[in-house]
Amino acid sequence: MSETTDEHQNSHRKAENEEQKLALLSSLEKETSKQFSNNNDTTLVEIKPIKKSILSVKMVITFAVLAALIGGISILTKQFKPSSSMAGMEDMKGMSMEDMMRVDGSSNATPVKVESIQPGLMEASVRYTGTVRPYLEVTVYPRVGGQLTEYSAYPGSKVKAGQVLARLTATELSDEVKEATTEMQAAKADEQVSRKELDEQRQEIKRMAAESTYLETRVQRTEQVLLDSGAIARNDFDRQKSEAISAKAALGAAKVKLERMQAQIAKAQAQVAQAQVKIHRLKVIESYKIITSPITGIVQERMADPGVFVQPGMGILKIGDYSKVRLQANVAQQNLTGVEIGSPIVARVIGNSTKTIKGRVTSIFPKAGEETRTVTVEAVVDNRGGKILAGQAVEMQIITDHKPNSLSVSQAAVIESEGKQAVWVIAGKSAKRKFITTGLTSGDRTEVTSGLQPGDLVITSGQERLIENASVAAVDDSGQPVASLSSAAVQGNTQIKLVSPQGKAVSGDNQLVLEVQDSKTKKPVKVEGLEVSVAMPMKNSSPMSTDVEVKADTQSGRFKVNTYLGMSGKWEVTAKVKDKSRIGNSSFTLDNR
Repeated sequence: MSETTDEHQNSHRKAENEEQKLALLSSLEKETSKQFSNNNDTTLVEIKPIKKSILSVKMVITFAVLAALIGGISILTKQFKPSSSMAGMEDMKGMSMEDMMRVDGSSNATPVKVESIQPGLMEASVRYTGTVRPYLEVTVYPRVGGQLTEYSAYPGSKVKAGQVLARLTATELSDEVKEATTEMQAAKADEQVSRKELDEQRQEIKRMAAESTYLETRVQRTEQVLLDSGAIARNDFDRQKSEAISAKAALGAAKVKLERMQAQIAKAQAQVAQAQVKIHRLKVIESYKIITSPITGIVQERMADPGVFVQPGMGILKIGDYSKVRLQANVAQQNLTGVEIGSPIVARVIGNSTKTIKGRVTSIFPKAGEETRTVTVEAVVDNRGGKILAGQAVEMQIITDHKPNSLSVSQAAVIESEGKQAVWVIAGKSAKRKFITTGLTSGDRTEVTSGLQPGDLVITSGQERLIENASVAAVDDSGQPVASLSSAAVQGNTQIKLVSPQGKAVSGDNQLVLEVQDSKTKKPVKVEGLEVSVAMPMKNSSPMSTDVEVKADTQSGRFKVNTYLGMSGKWEVTAKVKDKSRIGNSSFTLDNR
């Protein structure tokens, strides 16, 4: 402290000497000018009787001496002009030399960006750009030829299954139906006539059967009774017998004719049935003139214009079912490890990053492209409201593995040192290198399985200029300094409370009292130590930090922090718990204005 006071007094004494020299030089300059003026007047009076050549010589000598004096004065003035080395230190205005000597200026600290790592879900995934396809897509084809009429379906139109989309004009089909109907009616008429003839033939057969029976009975009676007694001649008996045989033969012929007539009726019936089938088939074909939607969906494309004559196999409309959509991405074969049916996916429509689509892999195509060596992976997801459209590009993230409560860092923070992976962390105001072991990788994040603890402040940018124990200062994305890396919110299972001062801090020496508490019970807890830093954000410069002394208090969980706040303004206090079983950090603002 005495050395600082001596230096301050020497500096003050030097400034007073410089002011005295400047005053002396200014007085000398004025006297010289005055003397020169008097000498000039006297010379003019005395040299009137002298020749002009002598006057000229004296004047030249006088001006030369004057010029030398003025030049010397100018040089001395510049030489003894006070230094402006304190320019640009407007922020320190009002501070004494003693105050400035007690502040550790950190203008030479390396600016870095940092993040406080905390446990969280770590997911390994692969990302690919995919496309959207409708859940079901059909092309509507006409089944008969005809001219399109009443063709009102248009792209974007919502249709239901069975809804009429268009009609066809086809008069030939109607004529064929009429012709088939006429043929059926003629076949039915023939059948009816044949049935009447059949009935008549059956009656005739009955008569002929009765007559044949009578004649046979008469022959038998005549032969048994009359022929033996001689009551009837032999010729009469033979005649009766012949009549009986003829009647029996006629009956047989009548029966054959009956069977033939039955066959004709069966043929007529078959013709009627055939005509009915033909009529039904033609009516079905005629119904094809009405084109209906096979599914419920949205018309995607109109492939023919109204009035065009279309043929079977000629598509006229495309309809898609958008109640669900298929998200498809072509995944490289080396990235298929871990991708299986049921793997979670997270997708975003490119251009609309706010909407997240979640689902699971529903299909993995069994064949890889011979040229691309990629396999199509598909996920069917709901499309409520139909906001996802076919053909849109999507960014698909397929989760291949996940671990809860894992620490991870930005891949930009990982460096290689001594053949091992490492990161730089902030310990107090210095940079420390820590060797780490990495695990899963997801996007720009890498899992850290060992080497770091929750709450560690990992340097993510600016580490290429660091050496061990180098002084560092945290800055934000815009390059502005940040004095505190954590918010006042509690992180971890421990919180840090500022017990005193309760009001404003004072300029000069300050003693802070911090208490470490359990986050749930709010009761003081004993920890191994506390890491505290005090700094003031500076405009267009790195934060200015000041010396800090941390001592454990006699009361459990409390620490006394001695520091010196030389400048007036807002000072940021950052405290972090140093303990194996406790995690916590907090920040406070002290105002000594």
